[in-house]
Amino acid sequence: MTLLDIIIYVEFTFIFINFLLIPNLQPPDILLGARVTTEFKKGNGKNIVNKYRLSLIGLTLLSLSLYYFVSFISVFIYVIALLFNVVYWRRVVIRNRGSLPLASSRYAVIDINKEESRKWVIPFVVAWGILVLTLVFGSLTYSSVPQLLPTHVGPSGTTFLVKTPLNFYKVDILNAIVLGLLTVLGVFITRTTNLINPAYPERSYYAFLKFKEGVAIIAGIVGVFISSLYTTISLFIWTIIDLSELEVLITLLISILLTTIIVYVLRIGIEGAGYLRDIVANDNLLNDDKYWKGGIIYVNPKDPRIWVPRRNGLGYTLNFADLFPALKGEGSPRAVHRFVVYRLHFHHFIASGIYPPRSVRPAVDHGLGLQPITPIPS
Repeated sequence: MTLLDIIIYVEFTFIFINFLLIPNLQPPDILLGARVTTEFKKGNGKNIVNKYRLSLIGLTLLSLSLYYFVSFISVFIYVIALLFNVVYWRRVVIRNRGSLPLASSRYAVIDINKEESRKWVIPFVVAWGILVLTLVFGSLTYSSVPQLLPTHVGPSGTTFLVKTPLNFYKVDILNAIVLGLLTVLGVFITRTTNLINPAYPERSYYAFLKFKEGVAIIAGIVGVFISSLYTTISLFIWTIIDLSELEVLITLLISILLTTIIVYVLRIGIEGAGYLRDIVANDNLLNDDKYWKGGIIYVNPKDPRIWVPRRNGLGYTLNFADLFPALKGEGSPRAVHRFVVYRLHFHHFIASGIYPPRSVRPAVDHGLGLQPITPIPS
């Protein structure tokens, strides 16, 4: 399997994902990042999402055909086209969704007593299991392996080492070190503090739990790949497989890794946005669409905040209505003062996970859902 075969394989995997998984697992308001009513989801939204699906297929096929003319540049063209495609169809949703009910206010109460998932442990168990089985198999075949072990194959020939326990198991020792680091990384990720987006606190709290679990699972998937790769190399060193079989197995492992990560990363994106799936149109925890340009840039002169919760994700973005005048020293003194004050307090309130002091919080809610968060104690 050549590099071109792998690229074509990945491209057709994208076609499968774009055609079957994404449109069916997300309603149009989540898929395209716009607020809609339940009636719209069941009616006109279905037609729009089908057209969006066809556009994804067309862009993927176009990228696949462009590969024969512009090689790897087609990948960048594909990514840019996907971004513009999302923005375009989101505007189609906004133009056709109809009117939305007025927003209502609410306080956020977070139940932190729900059990966390332990699915991320499974790939690490598989990775360590592969290593243990390799060590057991090596101990059983140690006596039958030749005294000279092939360790490097290059243009000048093959390099051999004398069989000793250290030379025999050195690849597996390296495997154990890498798996140990990945396991520590997985544990560290799952034990980090949950980030809370004040625009939708409880949903973002549990979305971040799912996000951490997904990242840890990806680390475990990489661990399974590395453990399988090192096992394959060990089998070559132990003369169980020859060089041609080694090349085929490595290419196969790389293809499986690419496909698995692509599918699972998209699944993380789908589940990470899932906390918005059940939000109805009269929920004021989302900001008004007219202030989001292309669903990405926030511009609202009436909003006194410099840092604004991102529309469909964790974290914050900038309110560009006052940012540029403040940076240039132009505009009203109030805008410059607000920019300086929020700049000073931003790192504190991001690191601590709480709101800035009330003295720098807006006095008026503006219907943006900045109510206090009240966790339920454990």
